[in-house]
Amino acid sequence: MSTPILAGAIGAFSPVHVLRLIQHARLTGRMELRRGAERVDLFVEQGRSVFARSTGATLRVGEILIRQGDLRPEVIELVLAIQSDQPGKRLGSMLVESGSVTEAQVRDAVLGVQRRILCDVLLWQQGTFRFLFGEHAPGEDVRLDLDVDRLLVGILALAGDALERQRDQKAA
Repeated sequence: MSTPILAGAIGAFSPVHVLRLIQHARLTGRMELRRGAERVDLFVEQGRSVFARSTGATLRVGEILIRQGDLRPEVIELVLAIQSDQPGKRLGSMLVESGSVTEAQVRDAVLGVQRRILCDVLLWQQGTFRFLFGEHAPGEDVRLDLDVDRLLVGILALAGDALERQRDQKAA
């Protein structure tokens, strides 16, 4: 386990500020964020976010595929039942092998989950963080390549869209 080179309380430093510092310094490592029982690991390479995982409730790959109309809920339920007999086998791989979806559809869904994790954690206002220099993302097939500033613009656009939908619903 690496020694943290940066650590603190969220509130004194927001996740956005810490990630911007890491991006500016072009560091590689893992930023661990904790809020209560929830833990998020953000892996960065040369200052760019490449992978995110969370122990908290987050949107899952299967949910995204269903929402996009790529799969029916029954297919996910069946594959999850089969997966319980094959520990370590990834849901996306099983769906592709079964011909239910394409690799591109799974990749887009995985990226959607990771973006959601990252967007959610950037809005945290309490908790703790620590950055462990030199740690690399586990052998993941699908990797982000996100610039924090570009991600913030995306978050603002999503927030603007949500506000507009709320106004339209109130007007209707």
